[in-house]
Amino acid sequence: MKKITQFTLLLFFSTLSVQAQTRSCGMVAHMEEQMKDPEFAQEWQENQAKFKAQVFQSLSNEQRQSSMNPIVIPVAVHFPSGLESDRACLEALAQTQIDILNGDYTATNPDANLWDTASPFYPNSSHGVANITFCIATQNHPNNTDNDLVEGGPAVTIGYNFGGGADSDSAWSGYMNFLVKSINGGVLGYSPLGGSIAAGQSVVMNLFAFGSGAGCPNSGVVPGAPYNLGRTVTHELGHFYNLNHIWGDGGCNVDDGITDTPVASGSNGGCPDPGSIPGCVAGEYEMSMNYMDYTNDACMYMFTQGQMDVVDNYINVLQSQFKPNVTSNCGTPTGPDFSITATNSPIFSCPTTAEDAVFEFDFTALNDYDVTTSFSAAGLPENASVSFSPPFISGTGTVTMTIGNIANTAVGDYTITVTASSFVASKTVDVLLKNNCTSIQCNSFSSDDNLNISIPDGIGANEYGDAITSIISVPDLGTLSSITANVDVTHSYIQDLVVVLYHPDQTTYAILWGRDCAGENGFDVTFSDEGSAITCADPTVGTFAPYEPLSIFEGMDTAGDWTLLIQDGYNDDTGVLNDWSIELCTEAPLSVDANPIALEQVLIYPNPSNGLFNIEVESMQSTDLKISIYDVRGRIVFEERYNNNLRFEQTIDLSRVNSGIYIMEISDGKNSINKRIIKK
Repeated sequence: MKKITQFTLLLFFSTLSVQAQTRSCGMVAHMEEQMKDPEFAQEWQENQAKFKAQVFQSLSNEQRQSSMNPIVIPVAVHFPSGLESDRACLEALAQTQIDILNGDYTATNPDANLWDTASPFYPNSSHGVANITFCIATQNHPNNTDNDLVEGGPAVTIGYNFGGGADSDSAWSGYMNFLVKSINGGVLGYSPLGGSIAAGQSVVMNLFAFGSGAGCPNSGVVPGAPYNLGRTVTHELGHFYNLNHIWGDGGCNVDDGITDTPVASGSNGGCPDPGSIPGCVAGEYEMSMNYMDYTNDACMYMFTQGQMDVVDNYINVLQSQFKPNVTSNCGTPTGPDFSITATNSPIFSCPTTAEDAVFEFDFTALNDYDVTTSFSAAGLPENASVSFSPPFISGTGTVTMTIGNIANTAVGDYTITVTASSFVASKTVDVLLKNNCTSIQCNSFSSDDNLNISIPDGIGANEYGDAITSIISVPDLGTLSSITANVDVTHSYIQDLVVVLYHPDQTTYAILWGRDCAGENGFDVTFSDEGSAITCADPTVGTFAPYEPLSIFEGMDTAGDWTLLIQDGYNDDTGVLNDWSIELCTEAPLSVDANPIALEQVLIYPNPSNGLFNIEVESMQSTDLKISIYDVRGRIVFEERYNNNLRFEQTIDLSRVNSGIYIMEISDGKNSINKRIIKK
C-alpha cells in the first residue's frame, strides 16, 4: 500500500495554498496565447476601437442604457463530453446558469441585499445594473453540429466536438457560446478580454465550475464548492464583455479602468468581510465582493454601475454580430409546452417482498399549456404491471407511476422510459428500477471521542507546518454510493487549515476544508455534496458542501483505513482535532425475513399519506415491537419501541419529514418485515 509521505504532503499543500484561497482564472494566459494569432489580434483591435467610439457616443449623448429596452443575448451551451442520455439534466443545468447570469447582471440575484451592509465602506460605488437579458437560443440552430438539436428547442449541444477541440467555432458564430469541458491545471475558467460573437468565440468553464445544484454526475458536470453557485461564468463573461480584474492584473499602480471600483493591490480569495481589506488609496477598501475578484462564489454578489456601463457599451458593439432571427425568439417557446422530471429515481425493489415500486414525477405546464396529456412506459420488467395516477393531466401537478406484480419479475436493473404525450408535444424521461433485493444502507464510523490531537502551527505566511493524520478502519460493506464526513476542530483563525479525506487506497482524496472562512474560531462541520456553501460563524457549525466533491469516492470499495489529514498553512494560530466520523452508504441486500412467523399480518393505511400512518399488526406472541423508518439512502428518520399485546395499533406521525418514499421496518426482535410507504 502506498504511504502518505511528509514530502508529498508538503509539496502538494504548497501548491494548494494558492488554490485554496483564490479562484483560478486563465484569462491572462489565454489572451497572451490568442494574441499570437494575427486574425484574432486584428479583430480584437477593431472591436476595441468600436467600443471606445461607443463609450464616447454614450457619454456625449448622456444616455443611460437602463432607459432603453433590454438587449436579449442568445446563448448556446456546449458539453463536448456530455452524454446524450443525460440531455434533460444538462439542459436544466444550462438553464440554472442562465438564471444566475440574469440575476447577477441585473442586480436581482438572491444575495444582492448583502450590498446594503457593505455599501457604507464604498461611498463612491453603487450596485450596477446592465441593460441585458440572457436566454438559451431556440431558433436557427446551425446544421451539421449536434444531430439531436431540435429547431425550437434549446441550443445545447452534447457530445459535439466544439471547434475541433478549440475554443471558437465558426458554425456557432452569432451566439454567446458557453463551453463546458475539462481544463488542465484546475483552472476554473477563462475567456478572451473583449470577445467576438462573430468569430464564434466562447467562454470556457471547467466541469466543476458551471451552474449550481447537484449537476449531472453521469456526464461528469458537477458544481464543486466553493465555486458551485455559477459565479465562475459571471466572472469570465465579464472578461468577454471587456471587464478586467479589479486589481487590473498589476497592483496598486495598475487600475482596472473603472472609476467606481477602488484601486486594489491584488486578488482576494476566500470570504473576507466587506471593508476588511484596506485599498491602495488611504480610506478606501478593496471590493472583495465584486464578481471580478477571486473570492468564493457565496461571497461575491455585485458589479458596480461603472462596470455595467462598460458591459452595456461593449454589448452595443457586439449586437450587430448576433445571428439574425435568433434574438427575437430566444428563450421563448413557440407555443404551449410542458416539462416532466422524475423526483425519486432510482427505486429499489425485490420480487421476494413483492412491494410495488412507486415513482413520482413533477409535471409543469409552460406558456399556458392546457392540453390533455397521457402517459406510457417502456422497458418494464417482464410480467410487471404499470399504472399512472392520474392517468391524464393538463396542468401543473404531480404524477405517480406504480410498477406492480413485482413478485413475478426477474431480478435486475431496469431503465424505464416514461413518455408524456399530447397532440401538442411529447417528452420522455428515464427512471431506474433496481429490482435486485437491495437498498441503500448507511453505516457510520467514528474516531475516538476527545482525540485532542494537536495541530502543529504553520512555519510562516502560507508555509505549512507538519501534518497530522487520524485513521478510521472500515470493514467491507460493498461499493460506495455516497459518503459524508464530520470534522470537529478547535482552532483560532480557521482559514489557516486544510483538511483532506483519503480513501484507503491512499491515493484518492477529497479536500474537505480548503482554507475557508477567515478569523473565526473552530468548526464542527458535516461535509456533504448536498450541503450548501459554507456559512462562516464563530464557531462554524452545520452541514456544508466540501471544498472538493466527495463523489470522487463513489463506486469505490469501503474496506480499509480511511485517513483524515490536517495541516496548518499559516503561523501564529494553533488548535486540536477533537473527533471526526464518516457515514458510508452502500447498496446492500435487504434485511427482510422471507417468512416472518411472528408477524402474521401488517396493515398500513392510508398509504400514500400526508404524514399520519395507521399501523395494525396481528402477531402470535406479545413481544414488544420496534418500528424503524428509513429514507431511500438508508438513513433513519424515525425509530420507536412499543408494547405489543397480540393486537397492535399505532399511529405514526411523519408530518415533519420531506415528501418521498420510505421503508418502514417492523421487528419483534427475531423477525422483521419491510413495507414501503409514501409521504405526500
